Amino acid sequence: MVRGLRLTSPIETGDVTVDAMGCVAYPDAIVTASKTFTLAGTYAGIFKNIMIAVPGVSQWGSVVQDGKGGWTATMDLSGVRTGPLNCRIMAWYDDWTEKAVHLDFTLLIDNPAIVRAAPPIPAPATGMKALLADDFDKLPDDSRWAFGVRPDGSQWGSGSHFMTKDEKLSDVFQLPMPSCLRIRAIYDEAYKDPQGWNRKWRSGLLCTAYADGRPPIAVFRKGYVEMRAILPLGKGMWPSMWASSLNTDINGLEIDGFEAYDEQADPGQYAIANNVILWVGGGKNDGVNRQVFTKNFDATSDWHIYGVLVEDDNATFYIDNKIVYKVSIPAAGSKTPLYWMFNNALSSGDWPIVVPPAKYVDMWVDYIRIYSAD
Repeated sequence: MVRGLRLTSPIETGDVTVDAMGCVAYPDAIVTASKTFTLAGTYAGIFKNIMIAVPGVSQWGSVVQDGKGGWTATMDLSGVRTGPLNCRIMAWYDDWTEKAVHLDFTLLIDNPAIVRAAPPIPAPATGMKALLADDFDKLPDDSRWAFGVRPDGSQWGSGSHFMTKDEKLSDVFQLPMPSCLRIRAIYDEAYKDPQGWNRKWRSGLLCTAYADGRPPIAVFRKGYVEMRAILPLGKGMWPSMWASSLNTDINGLEIDGFEAYDEQADPGQYAIANNVILWVGGGKNDGVNRQVFTKNFDATSDWHIYGVLVEDDNATFYIDNKIVYKVSIPAAGSKTPLYWMFNNALSSGDWPIVVPPAKYVDMWVDYIRIYSAD
């Protein structure tokens, strides 16, 4: 039996099936929030129940099936902020094994009733100097960011090629709405990997250190970094906010404000890793575990704030302004200033990557802030 789902209004997504689930291609149409916002679609096959989850509105609510292959859901979106709204529909067809078809889509919501407030200075950054504050009211460009490569010009090992300033950055950096940067990872079977690594994904990485000899955009040894983001939903996703020692290949420090792992393609199954790693050369680290995981975290349904405070001897990690981990920084190799990177990466082989019907997966960034205490 063929089973499938489609959204037809207010945007049209295309179909998902048992064999092709997840994000489906959709237009960048902006829709207006209302108290009686209606979603409609079609289904093929027999389902025991069809349910929809909308962040901040409904965890899981049943839609109305008309018995003729159509479904509708009406909800109050008047309290939703202008910006992307990630939604998920599940259609169950076997209660005993909980088999379901999954349709993930993003609505671009316009809601003039709720004004986006400027983010306050984070408490950990009190008294620090602001090095960078980007609200992404315009697309990132070469005057404000470096793209794709580390300062020596080489690529990082990810399941995706990171686009550089000499490539078509608009493929992966997009601004369908003001103050909502979309970093899109794209799958293309015909893609020719510039590194010759045979990767079929390309994506975006923002970096605060140039590879062409220009002074870095924002580096520090002590300071605070914060990003507000919606992470991508998809099996094999590996988005990150992280730092590395500038101008060194050995005895280098890596601080991961977060590395996020999505192994289940489930909104509530992200694992957020916070790390401090001392690299000692030859691809080896000092072997000391300085890592903690925030597990079963829903990083994809709504905005979350990720922050890290770097001091002389400690790194303190925050999610939504709450401390989740504090760990010592090793003395060896820890004196070099750090540059910062923000990317929508994919697994480099540790777990499978599932290609969704859309052939792309999106990460959203509201703002990035970098402060220095040096």
